[in-house]
Amino acid sequence: MLFRARSLDEAVELAERESAEYAREGDLEVLGLVQAYRISDGGEEVGAGTEVFSMLHSLDRTRNAFLDRYDSGPAHTQISE
Repeated sequence: MLFRARSLDEAVELAERESAEYAREGDLEVLGLVQAYRISDGGEEVGAGTEVFSMLHSLDRTRNAFLDRYDSGPAHTQISE
């Protein structure tokens, strides 16, 4: 989720509220992990092409073994044609 916030604490609070609401609506459980990243200092445009999240892994696994381990699969993937 992308939130506009004045501080990291405010961004985390917004994320926690959003996850609680989402969980209530879907009868899901919130696990209590929220990660926040600053993607702009306010002086730059956030729009198409702006990276909002990236995680790099360096593991001693083949490509398929990595995907088998870390890809959550079709239940959490939207495929558009």
